[in-house]
Amino acid sequence: MFRNLSLCSSLPLVCLVAVTGVTDLRADTITVAGVIQQSTEDGTGPAVNNPTLNLLRDGDLFTILLSFAGAFDAPGVYSLTAADLVFSTPALPNLEADFDSATLIIARSGASDVISILACLTTGSGCDTGNELDLNFMVPAADFHGHNVATAQVPGVLPLDLLEDDGVTDIHGSIDQFSSSTSTPEPTSFLLAGSALITVGLLGMKRRNRPPAGNPSPV
Repeated sequence: MFRNLSLCSSLPLVCLVAVTGVTDLRADTITVAGVIQQSTEDGTGPAVNNPTLNLLRDGDLFTILLSFAGAFDAPGVYSLTAADLVFSTPALPNLEADFDSATLIIARSGASDVISILACLTTGSGCDTGNELDLNFMVPAADFHGHNVATAQVPGVLPLDLLEDDGVTDIHGSIDQFSSSTSTPEPTSFLLAGSALITVGLLGMKRRNRPPAGNPSPV
């Protein structure tokens, strides 16, 4: 990581700060918002593992917040570790949050990015037997890291499909807005700290090389 190894050996504290400064401490969040279009009142369910889902009604506004350690900067498949996903409505905050894993897929299609998210629930018989949340939508590639970006539907695919109780409960919705944000450490503070330590280190080296008072320097 460092080419000037002599500086690291003489000023190890400076190297420690430099390493800390370049460590990726990013934490990203994705937020989508839309409208419920199929709830349990339409004949699916009733929800058993999470009975609160039975309070959802067609036309309810919802938001889904996905936060995770790391960053997404380019198309690809991202297995999100330490992901936290919360499905809420204004009247029912934290309506569903029993997810233990999530996968984010970003695919470039012309001037758009197709975004798919699969989140697996801890309830029921497993993710592959109808206990999952599926999100599919498109955003302009230029607005990938935007706020309140209008979305488009992926042809032939449900935008929101929340399956519970091994698929018996099936909730659908639209996805109308997308936002993403990134939290990063401020590099300026690390740079200033490193500069100060370099100054202190150099002063310390000068003091160590200075001859004792009263003794002439060797010729």
